[in-house]
Amino acid sequence: MKSRIIWAAVVLAAIAGFYYATIGTTQRSSTPTFSRKRPPLQNLQPPEIAPPPLPTPTFATTELSPPPLSTPSLATPAVGAKRADRKPMRMEVPIQDNASIDFSIGAPVVRSGGKEQEALDKALKEMAEATKEVSFPPTKK
Repeated sequence: MKSRIIWAAVVLAAIAGFYYATIGTTQRSSTPTFSRKRPPLQNLQPPEIAPPPLPTPTFATTELSPPPLSTPSLATPAVGAKRADRKPMRMEVPIQDNASIDFSIGAPVVRSGGKEQEALDKALKEMAEATKEVSFPPTKK
């Protein structure tokens, strides 16, 4: 019996403390006031302090000298001199049936027969096989 009374007192004290700490503080209307001993905050100014001196920046600079002039013995010949000894390349290649154009050496070379002919025949058969069932409906005007 005695322990029940002690537990009831502890629970009652906990409830009262919770009420006082949470709900009781919101019901009291007290406005914060400042002490009359302090001067008003509007008249307070920060103290006048001079800013500290800043360090002067130092940049590492290097002395650059102009590049040496090229000597005439090492200079390359003019562009026009190089082109004078070359023959102009024929850039157009006429279209030929059953022939392939090879650009692997930098210039167009027409080749026919041998492996190229076999590859062309195989490609033509594959294209014919792929497109034999393809048809397009007529367009309406």
